[in-house]
Amino acid sequence: MIGNIELFIRYIIIGILSAYLLIYGLRPSIPYPEYILELAEHYWIIIILIIINYYLALWDLKIALLVTLSIIALIFDLYTFGN
Repeated sequence: MIGNIELFIRYIIIGILSAYLLIYGLRPSIPYPEYILELAEHYWIIIILIIINYYLALWDLKIALLVTLSIIALIFDLYTFGN
């Protein structure tokens, strides 16, 4: 029973990350909302995201790959909209 709940939680997280990537991450013509850009102005948050991503990779590789795509999209958008 516990395995089914954990699997359900994993697929919910995968769905949320996929929706985030489709709405914001993979559409470079639409800028992020202000609250995401304010968090990303502090570069140490990106280092924390990379460390969290490492532990996510130990838990589930699909989620870690989606988070990696999200981090890369955020960095590219910060570079694009920051200039």
